[in-house]
Amino acid sequence: MKKIELLILFVCLGVTTILAQNVVDFEDLNLDPESHWDGSDLSGSYTSGWAEFYNNYDEAYLMWDGFAYTNEVDNITYDWQNSFSSAAGSGVYGSDNYAVSWINSDWMNNYQPIPSVLKIDTVTAPEIIPGMYLSLNANSSLYMEDGDFYAINDHWFTLRIIGYSTTSWYFASRDFVLADYRFENDLDGFKMDTWNYVDMTWAEGTDSLCFIVLSSDEGEYGVNTPAYFCIDNFGEEVPVGVSQLETEAPASYTIAVGGSTDLIALAKGGVQPYYFQWSNEEGLDYYEIQNPVASPAETTIWTVTITDAIGNESVESVTVNVTSVSVAESMGEELMMFFNQNGNLTITNSQIIDKVIVYDITGKTVIERNVFDYNSELNFNQFSDGIYIVNAFSNGNRYTRKLVK
Repeated sequence: MKKIELLILFVCLGVTTILAQNVVDFEDLNLDPESHWDGSDLSGSYTSGWAEFYNNYDEAYLMWDGFAYTNEVDNITYDWQNSFSSAAGSGVYGSDNYAVSWINSDWMNNYQPIPSVLKIDTVTAPEIIPGMYLSLNANSSLYMEDGDFYAINDHWFTLRIIGYSTTSWYFASRDFVLADYRFENDLDGFKMDTWNYVDMTWAEGTDSLCFIVLSSDEGEYGVNTPAYFCIDNFGEEVPVGVSQLETEAPASYTIAVGGSTDLIALAKGGVQPYYFQWSNEEGLDYYEIQNPVASPAETTIWTVTITDAIGNESVESVTVNVTSVSVAESMGEELMMFFNQNGNLTITNSQIIDKVIVYDITGKTVIERNVFDYNSELNFNQFSDGIYIVNAFSNGNRYTRKLVK
């Protein structure tokens, strides 16, 4: 009997070992209690399981970017120096170690994000990596709470992961929403201050992953929100008890003949990434993105199907009402937008203009300004000629125009 029990124990331990090898949980990295590794040894990377995480350390400024690892737990102190704690206060399931990343900005290249990079050992890694856990770090999470800044300004914060194959030049990318406060009901706004499971099966065939963050909270030096996120249990299977997929889309928009508006569909819960498909291409610039521009010739109803990574599905309907007058007539007395002779964007209105947001053709926010006046002139000298989407908010209404500079 004892031999059988020992055999069963051996088999169980063997299975446990195989499972552990399939998941990069960072527990194979040695740390003193309440400490971190930030690359100050100038090794340039660290390896956990079948993944190598790259790190840049600047001795002159004692700064790092890329990936570090940590077991720190302070998730209540809002301080820029508290950058090595997850918003959850530990690793997944209360474990000790996890990875933290900071995305630096390249001041020599218009403050574009410098990607964090990890490399996958395709010999020892699973052929298909099921998923992993993501969380904000304490610093970025607490920044969003400072005066309810994110909720007041309807901001969002997204992690983009790009998978590359260095042998076949294959690449794919997906976006993961780390925080979103654009919901009509402020209570629906969310941020990843706990560990959230996300799908990685889409990255099959890649051996390198690059990470950058995108946000509506931008300034002249790039993203203002502290550009941190945390990773744990890289390679884990889908857990039991995933939260329900919830979605929202505005019921209707109203535009004038010849006008356009940007549609938006929002999602939370389920397993990211989310996939969006609008019901038809006609009148939309793209129909498989979250935020298409609609330019219908007449009143049109679109449906959007939102699907998460494990097949949960939700359908929302959006009506774009087209009024019977031209853009010039409908806006002539109420609101006007145009580039003046100096190349600056001029906006005038018969009512107070609350806020103006300008996007370039890629969807990047280039200007976001609170106005609280009847007129606004925005300096466009630093921006190249091209197409811009302008949203002006006044008296509870949003006016959207596509302008050519």
